[in-house]
Amino acid sequence: MNISQALEYIHSIPKFVRPLGNAGLAGLLDALGNPHERLRFIHIAGTNGKGSAAAMTAEILRRAGFRTGLFTSPFIEVFNERIKINGENIPDSDLAALTAEVKAAAEEGGHSVSEFAFITAMAFLYFYRKKCGYVVLETGMGGRLDATNIIPVPEVSAIMSISLDHMKYLGGTLEEIAAEKCGIIKENGIAVAYPNDSVMSVIENHAAQLHAELIKCEKAVPSENGGFIYKGREYPLALKGEYQPQNAALVIEIINVLRRKGAQISDKAVFDGLSNVTWPARFEFLSDRLIIDGGHNIDGIRALKRSLLSLGRPVIIVMAMMQDKMCAECVAELAPAAKHFIATELDMPRCLDAESLLSMAGKGECVVPCAKAVQKALDLADTNDVVCVCGSLYLAGEIRKKFK
Repeated sequence: MNISQALEYIHSIPKFVRPLGNAGLAGLLDALGNPHERLRFIHIAGTNGKGSAAAMTAEILRRAGFRTGLFTSPFIEVFNERIKINGENIPDSDLAALTAEVKAAAEEGGHSVSEFAFITAMAFLYFYRKKCGYVVLETGMGGRLDATNIIPVPEVSAIMSISLDHMKYLGGTLEEIAAEKCGIIKENGIAVAYPNDSVMSVIENHAAQLHAELIKCEKAVPSENGGFIYKGREYPLALKGEYQPQNAALVIEIINVLRRKGAQISDKAVFDGLSNVTWPARFEFLSDRLIIDGGHNIDGIRALKRSLLSLGRPVIIVMAMMQDKMCAECVAELAPAAKHFIATELDMPRCLDAESLLSMAGKGECVVPCAKAVQKALDLADTNDVVCVCGSLYLAGEIRKKFK
């Protein structure tokens, strides 16, 4: 099996398998020798910020000398980004070989799993064989029924910012979504929580029922030099965006838990990790005039708007969204802040058509395809203007490949 055949097979697996849950994955992992039972995990769930927090945690651990696996989703440019060790994507050869091996085990044992569960099993096997000291594990869509939740008690569970997203699957209220995300907290485990003030009682109750220690992250304050202050101490931060200091503060709490458990993580490793971490498509500057951001729910769009306003520069928005998102609310939040609004679309069945997006904005123009829309925005931009491409990680990935 070569890499093209491997990816074609992976993407042919159904997104969802009934009944929901991890019974099929448990059987598959057992056939593979249960590699997840021999790894130490930092497990991260939430609506917004979990990928950024995972990247920061992994970079700190790597700089502390640990061989560190990182499992995230979705990918921005290439599938291999989802499975990394010490910042390096899984090679095509390893990805193809693992796909063939896990496929054979699934077919031989009759283990029916979803696409995400299949990839999760591959990642566990890869991290185990490569002798990772820690694995930073980002959930997929939810928590309680997520494939990653098959792991035993992790070193620490982290609950990031909770927002309205994937409501068809996770519930129609913040409380219901928070309960699903809190499903990663394990009996007698340790959890750290983002300052989710509106649903903190849900998180507290869930932790109490499981006799888990809950550490509530305090508020972080951005500092003048681009870093942040947390609990009276100033830290650097390479990731841009008004929302990143609070994500980084939660990472500090994760590191504190690992230190309590005996991990030798120096202050230098923390500072170096935060100073050098990269995470694509999250308020990422491709140039001084072009920003991409994959935020696609209302809280993510609000955070993006605050970050754009903090620049003090006129903004031209290029936007596309998937039709199953809160498109009208997101456009209504962002369009008034734009000097000019360009609606575009991707060649994907899920994508909302540009004309509908434009009608929600009430101003601007439609330009398709998306690369042409970005070029139009750059041509329109004055010297001090900034172009922001937003609304979808798929859009951000497409533009990153063409313009970075």
